Amino acid sequence: RILSGALCTGTILMILGIFVLVETNQVSMFEIQYDGEDRRSFGTYPEEMNYHACHVGSNGATSSCTFNVTVPADMEPPIVVLYEVTPFYQNYYSYMTSVSFDQLTGEDVSQSMVEATCVESTRRTSTGDEIFPCGLVATSIFNDSVEVVGVPINEDDPRMNWVSDYDRLANPADFPGRAETSWLYERYPTITDEHRGMKSRRVVDWMFPSFFGHVRNTYGFIDEPLQEGQQLTVRIHASFPVKDLDAEKRVIFTTQNALGGRHTVLAYLLVISSCACYLMAVAVLLVQKTCPRRAGTLRFPALSGTMSSGSLGQVAAAPPAPMPSAAN
Repeated sequence: RILSGALCTGTILMILGIFVLVETNQVSMFEIQYDGEDRRSFGTYPEEMNYHACHVGSNGATSSCTFNVTVPADMEPPIVVLYEVTPFYQNYYSYMTSVSFDQLTGEDVSQSMVEATCVESTRRTSTGDEIFPCGLVATSIFNDSVEVVGVPINEDDPRMNWVSDYDRLANPADFPGRAETSWLYERYPTITDEHRGMKSRRVVDWMFPSFFGHVRNTYGFIDEPLQEGQQLTVRIHASFPVKDLDAEKRVIFTTQNALGGRHTVLAYLLVISSCACYLMAVAVLLVQKTCPRRAGTLRFPALSGTMSSGSLGQVAAAPPAPMPSAAN
């Protein structure tokens, strides 16, 4: 049973690993790192990596950078544009709980609830206006912007969010007319506006924290093909500071497959797990060949018989334990 189980499990894992690897190799992509230490992401080829520094200016001023990149392979639409910040730990308890979901859904929240949920620095601006919505999540939104000259990027595509996530978020009834309130569109004009408010696709994406130690969210979609060797003029407006975090920022252009994208780590993990199952099967087979036994019999009958008879003899010779008397 162990042998057949190991072989069956190993075969299933190998088939899955080969499938994921084939699907992964069909994905065309390239990335642009523009902040942090120059480092190639795992699973990308050298020709897919570009580094062009574009750091946030002093005192948080937005920096605008323009540079050319070469498309390494033909890319058919839809082409997903992603942004990545790593490391960025949205999964910290203090971060992911510093948000008022009642505010995100457009409901009125009492002041006591705001104070219990959001840290003080995220409740009011320096001028005393109420920050809406409050919390660390809503006051740390990634607000860099990316342009590709002559190639439109749709930043309001329904494919960017789950329908259930998008429908959950809403603006309050008095948006945007409430006085002495700092709204999202005023703090982050590059990702939302007075018309959309909370209903910006990028805002919705950010409000649901990442499980991993990095953030990789959808920036938008390109719905026209890119050709191998095509020169793209990319313009980045960097406003999201990462220097104090010692983090890296990237923009990734990728095609899609049956699994959504490239999954090199998953493919290798499945193949390695399959090989481990096969090794376990070989170990079981060697044990059976070198020390064979029939089902229901002892593997070492002589040794086991001596030990069993000796143990039984000692038990038989031992006097019975005395029963405790009532006087004791």
